[in-house]
Amino acid sequence: MKLDDMLEYVLGSLQADKRRSLMSSLGIIIGVVSIVAMLSVSEGLYSGVSERFSDMDVDLINVRPGTDMGPGGPGGPDDRPSSGPVDPAELSGKDVTLIENVVGVKEVYPLKSNRAKLSFRGDNASVSVIGVSPGNHNDLKDAIAKGRFLVGSDSTAAVLSYDLAVGYFRMDISPGNWITLYSEDKDRQLDLKVVGILKEDEDPSYGSDTGVYITHSAMEELLDVDGYSYSSIVVRAEDSSQVDPLAEEIDDDLARIHKDEGYSVEPTASRFESMLEVMNMIKYTLAAIGAISLIVGAIGISNVMTLTVRERIREIGIMKSIGATSREIKLLFLMDAGLLGLISSLVGIVLGSAVAGLVGSVAGLPSLVTVQSIMVGLSFGVLSTTIAGVYPASMAARLDPIEALRTE
Repeated sequence: MKLDDMLEYVLGSLQADKRRSLMSSLGIIIGVVSIVAMLSVSEGLYSGVSERFSDMDVDLINVRPGTDMGPGGPGGPDDRPSSGPVDPAELSGKDVTLIENVVGVKEVYPLKSNRAKLSFRGDNASVSVIGVSPGNHNDLKDAIAKGRFLVGSDSTAAVLSYDLAVGYFRMDISPGNWITLYSEDKDRQLDLKVVGILKEDEDPSYGSDTGVYITHSAMEELLDVDGYSYSSIVVRAEDSSQVDPLAEEIDDDLARIHKDEGYSVEPTASRFESMLEVMNMIKYTLAAIGAISLIVGAIGISNVMTLTVRERIREIGIMKSIGATSREIKLLFLMDAGLLGLISSLVGIVLGSAVAGLVGSVAGLPSLVTVQSIMVGLSFGVLSTTIAGVYPASMAARLDPIEALRTE
């Protein structure tokens, strides 16, 4: 029996009983729709997260005080053993100088962050106040849209993020305006002159879209605390490909002066990579859930084809009596199952893409139909139906032609 004859026979059998073909394919269509839709939505989320964090400075290393483990923190670069909880390290100018002297360090940004209330012409807002060392921040100097950046002697000056300055209050804040900051307990207030506004979307990864940047001397006056120390020290590496080795070296150097104090040394990129790993797990978990529908559909096809074999026992006997081999009969029914799976998968891909777009528009989620999601849906659909057809095809191939011809 020639291959084109087999194909003609299979197409004829599908068209002869359209109701059987439709009912058999529904489970596969639903399964492929589930896989394509779930993969597309999760792929859209993955791409959205990647795009959102692609602007993250991957050449930065964050040094922070406080950890539940020993020096270097849990999962630190060198995974040093810990004896238990320790007091948080107090990061000072001594640490900044030590880090600046490490080979491979380009810039060091000592930061002090705190929440405060900003008052401007009768309007109040909760903001993030960030104390900086102006001489270290060439990145912020280049991001000024209006006015200028801070200098070391600015004890009553501030630079604002774009979002905070524009559209946050009833009147936009411009260089030359005065604002008042109140500490969280409202025991201290600080009047500041705005000297600069950052460019839109130019807030650094260590900053905030509602950030007020002031000098450390101004921050110390606002907080009025004994033993002023930094909330974090951000380190920029000269070579982004050497961030991990550099983090290890910084960790080793800090361990010598913070033996009994807790701190963490973490490359910024490590958080981004962890997030993408989680998104990948979510994506393939959703696809696996969708594949369950395919299993149900494949079982349905196997049952329908088993019944079809029993209905065609006499027909199979005639084909064998005129020379069709058991191998050809088996191939014939496998082609029947595979072609049904292919048609069902193609329909499922079209419907799945439409469902993904609908879910994305209604739920406000990004969706992205990729070649990968299409190929996964198509492969699973065809493979599951072909496997489901193995038993019925084998049963048909084993039929004795004489016994088959006797069947009414």
